[in-house]
Amino acid sequence: MAVVPKKVSAYVDGFNLYHAIAEEADQRLKWLNFWSIAESMLRPGEYLRKVYFFTAVLKWNPEKQSRHRNFIEAQKAVGVTIVESNFKKVMKKCTISDNRCPRYEEKQTDVQIATTILADAINGHVDRVILVTADSDQVPLALQMKRLFPNVGMTLAAPPGRSQLARELGQVIQDRTPLTLGRLHAHRLPRDVFDDQGKKVATMPALYRRD
Repeated sequence: MAVVPKKVSAYVDGFNLYHAIAEEADQRLKWLNFWSIAESMLRPGEYLRKVYFFTAVLKWNPEKQSRHRNFIEAQKAVGVTIVESNFKKVMKKCTISDNRCPRYEEKQTDVQIATTILADAINGHVDRVILVTADSDQVPLALQMKRLFPNVGMTLAAPPGRSQLARELGQVIQDRTPLTLGRLHAHRLPRDVFDDQGKKVATMPALYRRD
């Protein structure tokens, strides 16, 4: 009787990963192949069904917005599914004065991650979840997954330098595969990214190059 391979999907918290990489001060690591990274975490008898990239594109900085859209097109070309949220303006106390200042906060991403994972589990689309984040807001999700879907494995892949921040989430998700800098360097996108028709759809920004 043939052995049915187990379905694995990866769920990338883009905001959490981006800021971890920014703290490493290596711009080259902002040009990653999320599909390839997820494939590198597969185990014998598994196949990669889907990789989700949860992100939100800022609207007030055209240069950053352009780089972000370029990166999204590169992810699409390698097979990654994009799930977009948004930024919302909120009033916060200014650190310089007692005045309240407008700030932009990313909204809906945490909920999008949780509902997408739960939907995949409910529909039988996944046997193991690879969760790329260090955000403790996903603790309730992990607890519900253990209670409702004990046969679905969960692996926590914390971004580099964030093992301490991921400690609370790691107490619930026992299986952990940290995203090391070495793994990220090994799975960067090429300078030019082409779709399956051979059309160039994205190019590494000059800011991310170190020739």
